[in-house]
Amino acid sequence: MSIESQEDRTVEVLGVIDEVEDELLSLYFENKRRSGGGCLESVNRKGSRALLLFEKAEDAARVLSRRPHVLHTAELTVRKPACKDPCRLLLCGVNPSTSQELVELYVENMMGIDEEQYTLYPSSGRDLVLVHFHQAFNKDFQKLSTKISNKSLDGAHIVLEQIDQTDSVTVENLPPSITADTLSLYLENKRSGQIKEVTMMTEGLARVSFQDFDSVERVINQTHKLRETELTIRPYFSFLQSEESSFSPQTSPLTSVNGTSDGDTVDTQHEDSVSPAQTGSLPAASTSDDSPPLLQSDPEPQSHQLPPLVSKAAEAQGGVQDLKSRPELLSRRISVPDPVNLALFQLSPLPQSLQQTYPAFSIQIRDEGICVSGPDQQGLEQLENTVLEFLGDVAQVHIPFDPEKARFLAKQEVKDRVLQTLRDGGLPCVYSVSDCMVMLASLSFSLVSEACSTLKDLLRDFSIPVDGEYECVLYSQEWNDFLPSLGLCTAQVSERGGQINVLTLRGLEDEKKSKMVKFLSTPIKKEAVITMKSGMLKYIQTHHHQLLADMHYVSIVPLETPDMCGLRIHGSPGPCQMAEQVLQDVVSSTVTRTITVNKPGVARFLLEEGEGASILREMQARFQVYIDMVEVHWKPLETEDIFEAAWKMMLNHNFPRRSSDVFLQSSPDLAHADQNSNNLSAPDSGLLEEAKKLFSAIDEPVDSGLSGPTTPTDMEEEDLCTAQEPMALSADIWVEEKTPMLTEGGGHDATALGASTLDEVAELSLAIQYSMESTKSFATEEEELQKALEMSMKITEHDGSNDVDIASLPAAGARHDKSAHESLQDDIQSANTATIYVFAGYNSDLIRVDIALSKKVNLRQHVEKLEHRSLRSISEYHRKCLNLIKRKHAVDVTIQGTTATVTGFKDFVTGAMSDMKLLLRRIATVTSDSDVLSTVQWVWHDPAASGTTTPYPPEVIVFMENACKMKQKKMDILLNNQPHIINFEKMQEYNVASGKSVTISRKMLSSGDLQDRDYSLSNLPETFRLNEDSDEFQDVKKDFYASIQEYHNKIRIVKVEKLMNGLLYNQYKLKKASMNQCVNGPDVERTLYHGTSENSVKEICVHGFNRSFCGKNATVYGQGVYFAVNSALSIQDQYSPPNADGHKFVFVAKVLTGDFTNGRHSMKTAPLKETSEIPLRYDSVADKTGNPSLFVIFNDTQAYPEYLITCQKIPR
Repeated sequence: MSIESQEDRTVEVLGVIDEVEDELLSLYFENKRRSGGGCLESVNRKGSRALLLFEKAEDAARVLSRRPHVLHTAELTVRKPACKDPCRLLLCGVNPSTSQELVELYVENMMGIDEEQYTLYPSSGRDLVLVHFHQAFNKDFQKLSTKISNKSLDGAHIVLEQIDQTDSVTVENLPPSITADTLSLYLENKRSGQIKEVTMMTEGLARVSFQDFDSVERVINQTHKLRETELTIRPYFSFLQSEESSFSPQTSPLTSVNGTSDGDTVDTQHEDSVSPAQTGSLPAASTSDDSPPLLQSDPEPQSHQLPPLVSKAAEAQGGVQDLKSRPELLSRRISVPDPVNLALFQLSPLPQSLQQTYPAFSIQIRDEGICVSGPDQQGLEQLENTVLEFLGDVAQVHIPFDPEKARFLAKQEVKDRVLQTLRDGGLPCVYSVSDCMVMLASLSFSLVSEACSTLKDLLRDFSIPVDGEYECVLYSQEWNDFLPSLGLCTAQVSERGGQINVLTLRGLEDEKKSKMVKFLSTPIKKEAVITMKSGMLKYIQTHHHQLLADMHYVSIVPLETPDMCGLRIHGSPGPCQMAEQVLQDVVSSTVTRTITVNKPGVARFLLEEGEGASILREMQARFQVYIDMVEVHWKPLETEDIFEAAWKMMLNHNFPRRSSDVFLQSSPDLAHADQNSNNLSAPDSGLLEEAKKLFSAIDEPVDSGLSGPTTPTDMEEEDLCTAQEPMALSADIWVEEKTPMLTEGGGHDATALGASTLDEVAELSLAIQYSMESTKSFATEEEELQKALEMSMKITEHDGSNDVDIASLPAAGARHDKSAHESLQDDIQSANTATIYVFAGYNSDLIRVDIALSKKVNLRQHVEKLEHRSLRSISEYHRKCLNLIKRKHAVDVTIQGTTATVTGFKDFVTGAMSDMKLLLRRIATVTSDSDVLSTVQWVWHDPAASGTTTPYPPEVIVFMENACKMKQKKMDILLNNQPHIINFEKMQEYNVASGKSVTISRKMLSSGDLQDRDYSLSNLPETFRLNEDSDEFQDVKKDFYASIQEYHNKIRIVKVEKLMNGLLYNQYKLKKASMNQCVNGPDVERTLYHGTSENSVKEICVHGFNRSFCGKNATVYGQGVYFAVNSALSIQDQYSPPNADGHKFVFVAKVLTGDFTNGRHSMKTAPLKETSEIPLRYDSVADKTGNPSLFVIFNDTQAYPEYLITCQKIPR
């Protein structure tokens, strides 16, 4: 073992509060993780200061370098302890009356220095003189000390002492109003060092204490000027201060020969006088107030005062008066800065002997010296000379020991035991340990020699053999905890192993040996837990599994609970500690990195089993890392139907209860018109009224595939349809075989409508077509109605038994649209963000994983685009559908103009594109809000005012109408932030908060109230050619080419014309309004293609699509008008034959396909719905019900030719 200096292993701790016990202080500085320290040999504490002696110098160095140290909320200051000052020596025993010049000559002669090389500082009593060298003094101190002790000065015996460094300076000549903070800031700016305390002593004088001792030399060697005033900086030593106050300014230094001397003699009889009642104490451990003790003979500071002696004559005369008549006592202080000499003086019989010899004098040990007081000057000088002679005769010897024994003797408990043994043997002495050298001091050389022999004889060492099975215990923490309990003993495992080398004191060998053998033979089990992150645990299990397997001598169990994660080690102390240390090293050497990837769908890509998971496994194996995905979140959408989910989200939207600007008001004229509108015969009218009552009770709907849709029942204006064709205009129209009839609820005759001639012609034309389509007699209709009536009665009875009062419905809690939206956005964000933690053995592996993962993710990003004119303006409902597509497929969808861009991983984008196309088809075919508001009005009846109705706001009307079309039985809605339930079966609005209900109604608006919002149509059809640069042309072109399939590079568009036929358009809108009330699904309208010949173009533009021409091209699926979903079918020559110029003609038509089924060749009209209890027909037929490619309609008003595309084949 290398010999390490005790100075390098010692650390001084300042600022220790009383609440911190010695044991806690020791444990803290032995904890390597918290303080950086290690095993301690001794802890010497005095008040708020403590001296720590470490076994290893490297532990002390770590403690000094690691700051701050906080214990019990108090910040501790650590520094190296003071050492002997290389620039200052102290002359003790100087006669106070000795002149200044004589002292200077004495110093120069004895030390061989010049006047420019030093400065003298006398103490306040002038019996001590501090010699301050301008450069470090490098002469042999022992020889110089012997030389000075043999040469008296002015009759006084002089003793030369070494002193410890000081950490404080005095600052003199401070300008007025300078505060401690100002001075501290000035010195810190001078880079003098970290300041511990600034004390303003008197006007113009301050004391400054630093954290380290080297700062004193730096600040003294600099020049200082504050506020244009030169400052004087001197080292501060407590023994140079006056006894009355430690804050008195230091005396001015004695000047050299060529300097200026004050020439004054100090009045020692006045300044050195002390009261006999004063008490002395052991000397401080350092010349500086804050320095640690180097030697302490007693653990507690004691008061050592020799009682003053009063002469027996005076005592016989007795009385206070005699004492008062005594002359004033004189005093003198003999400074003894060396604590060893002071301790020996206290141990020797000299103090008692002097008291007996000089009974009138008092001898006290106080501060760092000996105070003598008495009635005359001569006695004081005699006592002082005697004490100085004693101190000069003190003998010291330096004994070398090996490091282990030196550290053993430095322990406080060992020192106390050894010194007590020596004193019991008549050998009063003290010793201190520095490095591997023990300095032993006694009253004489003979006593020192005898004490040296005795000290060496007290040390005993022996060895204890240890079996291999117990040797591992010697490296456990239990063994380290056991050794201090032995006391007066040290033990170390031999370098070769197999035995313990023990060092103790004489007479303790058997006791220590028996305790060690007993401890080693007792089986001990230990358990340790190493906590770590779950990813770290997985990394160790994956890439250090062989290391874990090799630790078979202990039990290692992984811990993975919500409260703790790590490894639990159980076994014998030695193996357990070794395994713990090895695993701790593995944990500390493992590096980690947080990698955040922001790409659409990256969370789903990495979490789902597939290519992403395969990439992660590949990187873990290739780079020997573990990738923790604990912060990556994605889960599939609970429902696959985004449209149903979006509708449920719409239920959370808050609507106004009233509207100050109602879209349409109910008109008294309409009611009046209703009274005159029924021209049916009495029997027919009664039958129809009975049928209306019948249908009002029916509540078994056709299943639409949504969440329990139901046909509304209690609607006053419910549509009634014939067996041949469902019909619902602005009024409920029932048609006899040849006579158009309008029923109450909004129907009017020609005189009451007050509409334009064009509107009248449109209604008349539509009614005539219904009349032409009637193939059954009125008697047949009565039979069907009678069957429906009987069936309805059964349904009504069944429904009545399950009727539930509105008030008993469970209260629908208020939903918060904002929170639902934020939750969806959070899910989308989580899918697009992956925060992963990577654990590896080397930083380079972390960087490689980061680069490789980013590269692989970026390479797999895919982009597809969709273009559709409907994207320019989409509703709130469709925006929610769009967000649900993002959420469902983990993609990003952005819309700019008419282009939707889908970004993400290829498989996810492919799935999203399917839903996007379905969404676009729905957007294109959905009934616009303006169309809904122009045909339907929902109102609520004020219970306080009979007959008064209040329309709902437009957005509520649209919302309720859509719910009604979806056959919802009930609907939750927020009106003015209050939850309501709309019951379409009972036609009631129920306020959940108040428990009140009001009746609601649905009204059809007459054609006179309809306003065309698309075109300004005239009475005659018109066409105009679209500009090829217009958005409208580009939209038609893109849709045409999007479905042209294999003809994409074979057909070019010559021109696109827009048709404007007011008659056809109004017929179409009336038909659409009617179908909107009966169709189960949301796709009432579709944009389809119809190819035709040049000769038929004008006919279609003027009169629309005519069934009378069926069979000209095809009647495979029925004898009606055919329309294709894809333009590829319409441009075939059989459907659109080219004219003489090679031009082909294809119409882009709006077609009301509604509810459809499979068509057959024999069909002349759409068949009846088989699943319907009411005799209703389908609206159209198709080649197939699943993803049809063509549709057939049997009502010419169900299609409106919107555009005519003229195209031609591209010649090869």
